[in-house]
Amino acid sequence: MDEIAALKQVPLFCFMDDQEIGAIRQIMDAKTYPAGTVISVQGESNNYFNVLLQGHVKFMVKDASNHDLVVDEVGPGGFFGELSMLTGEPRSARVQAVEEVTTLSLDRGEFFSFLEAHPPAALDVLQTLGQRLHRTDALLRLSVSRNVNEVEDDRLTFGQRIADRVAATMGSWRFIIIQTCILATWITLNVTAWINRWDPYPFILLNLVLSFQAAYSAPIIMMSQNRQSDKDRLASDIDHEVNTKAELEVGMVIQRLDFLTQLVQQQRTTAIHHDANGGPASS
Repeated sequence: MDEIAALKQVPLFCFMDDQEIGAIRQIMDAKTYPAGTVISVQGESNNYFNVLLQGHVKFMVKDASNHDLVVDEVGPGGFFGELSMLTGEPRSARVQAVEEVTTLSLDRGEFFSFLEAHPPAALDVLQTLGQRLHRTDALLRLSVSRNVNEVEDDRLTFGQRIADRVAATMGSWRFIIIQTCILATWITLNVTAWINRWDPYPFILLNLVLSFQAAYSAPIIMMSQNRQSDKDRLASDIDHEVNTKAELEVGMVIQRLDFLTQLVQQQRTTAIHHDANGGPASS
């Protein structure tokens, strides 16, 4: 892909004319990475912003289960690393080459020097960061907010499913009504029958059957209750993960907003000096 055409597709450079884009290209370094290479690691500090000229890369983060989650994939004309370059914070995602890729890398210090010479760039930077942050935040919230019912259903054994079904059946009005009808029929037939009383008063066989029912139903119901306790504990753990992550994200958003506010104020001050002096302000 043509280098100038690739840079024109980057939102951070959309305000530039061909001469300015050429100037940006002068301070960027071309790099090539083989397929499968991890270009940047989540959590590392890196001051470089990269634009893809050739190949594809994928962005991955760790979800709540510590599994790799692919949140995005970009090809020629795509870019990554702008947040870390601008704020100096660690990388929020791992970037890996899907195939052999060629990139143009821009150093943080050189880019800031360029912004000082071109004040309108700050507004484009602010808009791009806001859109990218919103998208990443939505994806990460979706990945961490697990459904406790789905997680628990996946972990259920055959015996636990039977215990839940038995507990649900015995804890219903349907079971009470059916058992009441059976007991009433049993007692009535044995009291009114002249012959063939299989369980005469005091209904010893009936008491034996009910004892067996109580002996087996109690531990089965306890199994279901213990599983419900495990489910409640899992729900509490997920709520804690969500609350902790939300707290961290709010702090990150506040830090980035403070940085962007300072950057905009700095660019406005530079623009005022530029207008007052009738030329570029000295740094």
